[in-house]
Amino acid sequence: MSSSVLVGREPERDLLTAAVRSAGEGLGSSVFVLGEPGIGKSRLVEEAADAAVRTGLRVLRGRAASAGRAVPLRPLAEAVFSGLRGEGAPAEGDLGPYEPLLSRLCGLAPQDGAPLVGYAEAVLRLLGALGRSGGCVLVLEDLHDADADTLTIVDYLTDNLSGQRAVLLATLRGGPGPALDLAEAAASRRTARTLRLARLGPAHTAELAARCLGHDDAGNVPAAVLDRLHAVSEGVPFVVEELLTAMVDSGNLVRRRGDGWAVTGSLNAHVPATVAAAVLQRVDHLDPPGVALLEAAAVLGRRFPVDIAARVAGLDRATALRQLRHAARAQLVTDGATAEEPGWHTFRHALTADAITHRLLPVERAALCLAAADAIESAGAVECVDATASVDATGPEPRDAGRPAGRAAEPHGLVGGDSGDDLYRLAAELCVAGGQRARAAVLLTRAGRQAVLRGALLTAVELLDRGLELTSGAVDAPPEAVAGLLEELLGTLVLTGDVRRVPELGDRLDGVLTAWGAPPARRAAGFLTRARAAATAQQWEEGLTAVRRARELLGAEPDPASRAALDAVAAHLVLNSRRPDRLESARALAEGAVATAGAVGLPEVSCKALNMLGYCLRPQDLAEAENVFERLVATAETHALPVWRIRGLLELGVLDRIRTTGTDRLLAARKAAEETGAVLMTAWADMHLAQAHVLRDEHDSALESARRLRTTAHRLRLPEVQLIGVGVDAIIAASRGDRQKLQAALHTMESALAGRSAGALWGYADTSVWGWAHGICSLLREEPDRALAEFTEADRAMRALPSTRGVTGFLGPYLLLRTVRGAAGWAELDGSVADRLTQVHWDRPFAGWSRAVLLGREGRAAEAAKAAEEALAGTETTPLARHLCLRLGASAALADGWGRPVEWLRAAEQFFHDRGTTRVSAACRAMLREAGSPVARRREGHDTIPQELRRVGVTAREYEVLRLLGRGLGNQEIAEQLFLSPRTVEKHLASLRNRTDRSGRAALITLARRYAAGQ
Repeated sequence: MSSSVLVGREPERDLLTAAVRSAGEGLGSSVFVLGEPGIGKSRLVEEAADAAVRTGLRVLRGRAASAGRAVPLRPLAEAVFSGLRGEGAPAEGDLGPYEPLLSRLCGLAPQDGAPLVGYAEAVLRLLGALGRSGGCVLVLEDLHDADADTLTIVDYLTDNLSGQRAVLLATLRGGPGPALDLAEAAASRRTARTLRLARLGPAHTAELAARCLGHDDAGNVPAAVLDRLHAVSEGVPFVVEELLTAMVDSGNLVRRRGDGWAVTGSLNAHVPATVAAAVLQRVDHLDPPGVALLEAAAVLGRRFPVDIAARVAGLDRATALRQLRHAARAQLVTDGATAEEPGWHTFRHALTADAITHRLLPVERAALCLAAADAIESAGAVECVDATASVDATGPEPRDAGRPAGRAAEPHGLVGGDSGDDLYRLAAELCVAGGQRARAAVLLTRAGRQAVLRGALLTAVELLDRGLELTSGAVDAPPEAVAGLLEELLGTLVLTGDVRRVPELGDRLDGVLTAWGAPPARRAAGFLTRARAAATAQQWEEGLTAVRRARELLGAEPDPASRAALDAVAAHLVLNSRRPDRLESARALAEGAVATAGAVGLPEVSCKALNMLGYCLRPQDLAEAENVFERLVATAETHALPVWRIRGLLELGVLDRIRTTGTDRLLAARKAAEETGAVLMTAWADMHLAQAHVLRDEHDSALESARRLRTTAHRLRLPEVQLIGVGVDAIIAASRGDRQKLQAALHTMESALAGRSAGALWGYADTSVWGWAHGICSLLREEPDRALAEFTEADRAMRALPSTRGVTGFLGPYLLLRTVRGAAGWAELDGSVADRLTQVHWDRPFAGWSRAVLLGREGRAAEAAKAAEEALAGTETTPLARHLCLRLGASAALADGWGRPVEWLRAAEQFFHDRGTTRVSAACRAMLREAGSPVARRREGHDTIPQELRRVGVTAREYEVLRLLGRGLGNQEIAEQLFLSPRTVEKHLASLRNRTDRSGRAALITLARRYAAGQ
């Protein structure tokens, strides 16, 4: 008995229809439909979805209701499956780097530690692709049953649907819980609307009854029926339908000949005063095996695995299927399972399962729960593969994503649509209901481990915390089980990066292991986890203390596998410590870990150790570092570890940036990261690409890489990547001589880091970044004294901090600046520092010109000129470095009478003038005048003005003002750049507005941006 039309929900239906229509017009939104069970949430949303389909929109559907506790990411995976089936699925390439993440979200591919927001963005991209032509509707039902990871993704969608051709329609119960908190928070941010359904009033209840009985007018419904409905249903549509069904099935309400209905018996007979009784009446009409099957199914939840329910009821498969068909005809369960879940069925409503379980006596319910838990455990093997990983604070370290995810063997037979972790979770809750809390904790440990392998890290933490809660109240909990749960929780917290709880939980674990008398190797493993957590938190000394405790437990002769794992982590910690011998000690540890891991067959430990060894070698010998990173790539390829392979490719690309400022291998690493959905790796590649383009003086390309980096960080809500983006902005600003933007970026970094070193964000000492930025900016503002002081401070600080020196190239200009001023001599140029500088493409010309300056000072003019020319070889790709050498070294050449200083100054003047670095070009012109060389007045360079501006009479000086205006400079800044007064700048701007017919400053700025980057 159901109505063919929606009753009493016209305003709510209109609201949803408007939201769907707006989505089709590119105004995406989210609506949460709230209400008690049976109030009509699903029916209302289904009406809106059906209307959307009729108007050409795509509809994706997913339901969070599950057996027992929430299934990780189930509703989203179900919705994604529905979006990828049939016609209209996104074409290859539509989703870009997020396509692989959809496969992982659906459990079809191993995880790589990608952030949860990466999956959220993948779903958002899918909605955008499916809704590109007409719009898309995402329907998610029963969010109150959703796991924490699903809710995190839904929260992300609510914040980012605006401007998309997609709408989210979600249903949830109105009671307290995380889902309701999410909906109300989104509504307070004005990124979503909540729609709470009230019970139907008497008039609408009567209309609904009439519609269910095939009438338009409630007058055709017997008054006794309406009285009974009003008294029992209390305006809940589901209860109205259920009561009418019971009345008709009992024969007490029959259709008369013609068009009406008649009451033939007592409406109270066989129909209790609650909907539970109405449901149980139909249950009792089934055969005893059918009743037993539904009772077993009810303790499993609204959605239940038929195979397990059959085992509990003692039925064979054929009998279970036959009884299930009878229950479907009685409208107690759905008609059939889905293609994706052939072994699962669902009660028609949650109240159905509740009514059945509430009828059972407590002792009956407990017995059925324990029998169901036994059936689940016996349905498949219980061995799982541990998920081990670490988060590397020197950069994005991959999880063991390339390894096929270890899975518990899953129950066979009808249970084909869900993974073992869901069933472990269900079995645990059944054990709780049956009074076996310690057994439940063990099962939750397994469920948490499987959730980690599926990538649902927040859900895993939730499950393991639940298990920990159960052990605290279970006096019979075995110490080994408690220890296993704590170990799993500690490892998962390290994966999430939330390591604040690790010290307390680590102490608790060691106490349990000590009291239990566990082997020393087991205790050492706990300290190894704490060391990894300390590395994640950049607590280097705390991590080394944990490593030392682990070594003490293992004794003088630890097993090779444990020694390799400890050495690899210790290398990471030592390299980032402040120990004076950090590079040497870290290198020795990494080399030992590489050798041992290779001997005992631990490829992931080998990759970790090779990565750290490459970091140790990079400051000393770039060729050796390259060999190590190539071994890392080869090891990852041999053992199918794709994310480690990308990490190795990225490090090789960084070496190219250092040695040649080349970008080919960086681009290849970025492409590989995109193809595998490794979003963090993609962001890191963009960071290094931006730096390479800055060194090559390719501002447009640098800005594009920086833009991609900022977009990724903002969309995925990755604060550390956002800080890296700010650092890239600082470097770009410095390369333009824009101190105001440089200082703003550095202030943002300092505030966010709050005293922490930025080295862990960048992968090397922050001074090597900030030293370059500060000093180069000062040189481009023609402030050599300030640049020297900044370089000196950076060098002093870097000697006391973790570093892979020479990465960004501030040491080269620092050396030349000191040499020109007589503060550096042959001792530095013949030492190891100079040898390292010659390996760095950016620094190489500065080292060569420093040698030329010393030769010229000794009167060896020919040798000096030759050394200077040789130093310029190969600098075509680093024009800024080339012309800074000419600018800084020409003064020494003029003073000591060697080389071609006038020619060099002319080349430098032209370069810095063309790139808009006018202070340096002005200084070059002044030096040329002092040398007695004629200098053309730049404002007479009429040919530099674009033709369309020349036609309206714009002068060379006005064009310079226009370009600087387009770069965002104010009048005072333009005046400083061009050595004018602010009043003169304003006169030029007024002339420009008049010549170009621009009525105001804003219009002139719009025009100016077209020419800001022009040459």
